[in-house]
Amino acid sequence: MKVDDPPLCQSSASEAPPTVATVAKRFADAVDREGRLPGESLDALRAGGYLSLLVPRAFGGAGLPLRSVANLCRSLSESCAATGLIFAMHHSQAAVLIEHGQESEWHQHLMQRIARDQCLVASATTEGATGGSIRRSQCFLDSQGDGVFLAKFGAVISYARAADLFLVSARRSEQAAASDQQLIVLQADQVELTPRSRWNPIGMRGACTDRFDLQARGTKDQIVPGTFAQAMSQTMLPTSHILLSSVWLGIASSALARAQAFLRSRNRSGAPMNPVANLRLAEGETLVQQMRALVSSSLSIYEGTAARGSASDLMVSYNALKVGASELVIRVTNLALRICGINGYMEEGEFYLSRHIRDAHAAMVMVNDDRILGSMSSVALGMSITRDV
Repeated sequence: MKVDDPPLCQSSASEAPPTVATVAKRFADAVDREGRLPGESLDALRAGGYLSLLVPRAFGGAGLPLRSVANLCRSLSESCAATGLIFAMHHSQAAVLIEHGQESEWHQHLMQRIARDQCLVASATTEGATGGSIRRSQCFLDSQGDGVFLAKFGAVISYARAADLFLVSARRSEQAAASDQQLIVLQADQVELTPRSRWNPIGMRGACTDRFDLQARGTKDQIVPGTFAQAMSQTMLPTSHILLSSVWLGIASSALARAQAFLRSRNRSGAPMNPVANLRLAEGETLVQQMRALVSSSLSIYEGTAARGSASDLMVSYNALKVGASELVIRVTNLALRICGINGYMEEGEFYLSRHIRDAHAAMVMVNDDRILGSMSSVALGMSITRDV
């Protein structure tokens, strides 16, 4: 895609590209059943230039706002939640490179490469020794002349086998404190991954979130300017929670749409009206509206079109979005199942909901809600509950 070309999805920035959505929907059941990467969808996204939507036009990308990407996450997830999740995680990592790497010549060239080659970016910010906490690292950047060596054990990495780039966190040096971290972006050919466990979850099976030991050699130029704490609070946390919540919104919308289609089918067949089921459909719509409002309000804060408040206010707002969306998606999919009944309980058929329900339950354990609430607890204790809207 040339710098002067318009964004490929400009004609419908709130919907997934028809060819990609069609491909994602066609293979969604196979991806779930086989627990494999949605390779067909990833190929379609690359072919359409959709992995560089946030990259500024000056570097060859589409230069779209985060809101457009959030709507695409929602739309893709209506077809295949695993595809939507990978798309969301990629863009939250790409956002960090874009926001925090533009002063670095090496990272400027990297953005051009992402746009030119449609590179898929994965995250390696956890490790076994810290119990999954991304705010602490045991591994460190070992400077060796002009190069740097890194060994990270027990890192949980999604879609690692399809990734072209890895954004990895580590201590600044061997002497640095566990919280004194930096990010480094590594190319796939610089990284050696040794699998530690087999991916076999009940939902979001296509994300292929395996555990690996990671060893890599790079150059000091590849280190992202600034600290990990800055990148995390300013970009990674808000974009991740916004885009993941958009994925949960897509799952909820798709499940409720199936319930609506089921009721319409009953009505066309002449079956007696079911006022209780109609009431549950209306209840589900109110919950989906709540999810949409949560995502939209957080986007407005991130875009600077709404009052931002203090750093604590921002942290609570973005974390509340993730926890709230995680809970609402389960409520909506359960309502949809109650409407569809045994038809929704099946593993196949026009109105089945098994994949939606299993994928929905991933929301509360992918970045565990209890961990998030724990980080919010002391802050919430000191905040005023009666704040203006």
